[in-house]
Amino acid sequence: MINVSTRVLRALIALDELRHFSLAAERCNVTQSAFSQMIAKLESDVGLRLVDRDRRRVSLTRDGERLVASARRMIAELDEIGADLRDHASMGKGRVAVATSPPFAAHWLPPLIAQFRTRHPGVRFELFDHLPPRCLELVRERQADFAIVSAPGPLAGLQYRVLFQESFVLACPKGHRLATRKRVDLGDLEGVHLVRYARAGSFGQHLAYHMRGIAVDDAMEVEHLPTVAGLVAAGLGVSVVPSIAVPFFDRDKVALVPLASPDLERPIHLVWQTSRLLGTAPQAFVDLLEKSLPRRRKTATAT
Repeated sequence: MINVSTRVLRALIALDELRHFSLAAERCNVTQSAFSQMIAKLESDVGLRLVDRDRRRVSLTRDGERLVASARRMIAELDEIGADLRDHASMGKGRVAVATSPPFAAHWLPPLIAQFRTRHPGVRFELFDHLPPRCLELVRERQADFAIVSAPGPLAGLQYRVLFQESFVLACPKGHRLATRKRVDLGDLEGVHLVRYARAGSFGQHLAYHMRGIAVDDAMEVEHLPTVAGLVAAGLGVSVVPSIAVPFFDRDKVALVPLASPDLERPIHLVWQTSRLLGTAPQAFVDLLEKSLPRRRKTATAT
């Protein structure tokens, strides 16, 4: 078994970045002689030549490049552990980065973020509002601690659990024949002028699946909820939208009627990296948002 200290790994990383023994030694706060001895001992311990040396330049061999890539991953993990332990000792510092779709970012999360920052003013908060595929990429890239999305599984390298089931409403102009109904079924939409929201996205595909066989007149197709709200308010059609979208609509011009189709509901997931534990600050925010949910399911899936 090879016994390599983090001090030596950081030295190799410094040498790879600076390509100069004296500069790397200075960064590591050791003499050039001591630095050279550390690298030589590392090569002896692993039994491989890691550095090509000549008078003009210093470069890593292929074995050296492989080792320094692993060293960077290990050091990053150790730094995360150290940061998490420090955050656990005091929530005065830290970072929370959340990726979610625009409807959740616009209306559900802001009050919770404000509440969280009041409790933990020293924690830096980052919010990424993107469509689900990009949210998942941000989690994989470690730019976001977790995502809140409707995510089809399985998800390579990610694990998730259901936060809640998202319900839907019919948004229609106040004078529409369905506006006075207490509830409607998808079958009641036969023959309506339908403003479709984000057909290519996960929601649009979900709705299309459940509306197969129902004949509607596609009035328009748009990508953003404020546009849907404006078109419906102008009397150009009706639209099926997630209940989280209700604040986008002018209630003086638009009626929002619950859909009596439980099969249409879809799960909204909390998604994070399989190989990474949530830090103290991100977990504290997850605890806060879960307390805000009227319904929760503690289902977990990992891939």
